[in-house]
Amino acid sequence: MVDEPQRRIDTYGPEDMAIPEWRAIQKVGGDWPKSLGGKPGQFHNAVTDELADELNIVVVDILTGRARWGEEISDSGPVCASLDAKSNLSMNGDDCGKCSYRLDTPWTADAGDRRKMCCLNYTVLGITLNDHMPCLIRAHGISALPIRQLLTQLKLNKALRSEYHRAVVNIKTQEKTTRYGSAFALHPRIVELIADETKAAELKAESNRLLGAPIPLPEGRPEDEPLAFTPEGKPIYSEEEKEKLLAKATISPDTSVPPATSTTATKEPEPEKKDKESNKKELDLDF
Repeated sequence: MVDEPQRRIDTYGPEDMAIPEWRAIQKVGGDWPKSLGGKPGQFHNAVTDELADELNIVVVDILTGRARWGEEISDSGPVCASLDAKSNLSMNGDDCGKCSYRLDTPWTADAGDRRKMCCLNYTVLGITLNDHMPCLIRAHGISALPIRQLLTQLKLNKALRSEYHRAVVNIKTQEKTTRYGSAFALHPRIVELIADETKAAELKAESNRLLGAPIPLPEGRPEDEPLAFTPEGKPIYSEEEKEKLLAKATISPDTSVPPATSTTATKEPEPEKKDKESNKKELDLDF
C-alpha cells in the first residue's frame, strides 16, 4: 500500500489560524462593513465579511485583559496592554497593580475618562452554532459589564455543572445612551441547554481543540470610543472630524499674520499724527 502524501495544511492547528472576530457595528466608524450593507447594531465578521443581526455560540473560554490606547490620534494598537489581567503583568513586563492608569470598572466611567485609562476588557473565545466555526468577540467599555454578567450565568448555573459547551448563548446588541451620544453594547444571555449527548460531545471535542489558541491583541481603538477631543473637550468620533483636527494642528505659522506685524502696522501712523498736531500749534502761535 502506497502512503498518501501529507499536506502541510493538515498539520496546522488553532495556533496557526486567524480566528474570525465578530464586531458590533457602531454609528461611527466601520466604513467597510457599512459599505457591505451593514447597519449599526449588527455584527460584522472581520475575516469572512459576513453580517448578522445576532449570534448563537457556545463559550469555549473567557479571557480577561487590559488595554490603554493613549490620548494621541492614532489607529495603531494599544500603547500598553495585558492579555491576562489575572497575572497583573503588562506586555512590557510592568506591574499592573502599581499602574496609575488602571481602571477595573470601565462601564462606570464615561468615554472621555476611559480613553485615558488602562481598562479591563474581556475576550470571548467561542464556537458559532450555525457553522461550528471558532470566533472571537471582544468586550470593552460599556460591553465589559454584560460579559461579566454572562460569566456569572455560566459559573452559577447548577444545571451546567461547568459543562459550558452545553450552554447556547445568544448575543444581540443593545443601544446605550451616554453623554457623548449613543453606542451599541453587547447583550448576551443563555437561551438553551443542549440535551443531545452526541451534539454535546462534538462541541466538547471542538472546545478542547480550541483551548490554548493564541489570542492576538486588538488591532485598533474600539470604534465606540472617541478618536480625539477638541481643545474644548468635545469628542471626535469620525475619521473626517479627525482629519480636520489634524489639518488645523499642522497649519504652518507662515500662513497667518504674526501678532507683532499687525500691532506694528496699527501704531506706525500715530507718531506722524502727533507731528502734524504739533506743527499746527506752532503756526497758530506765529499767527
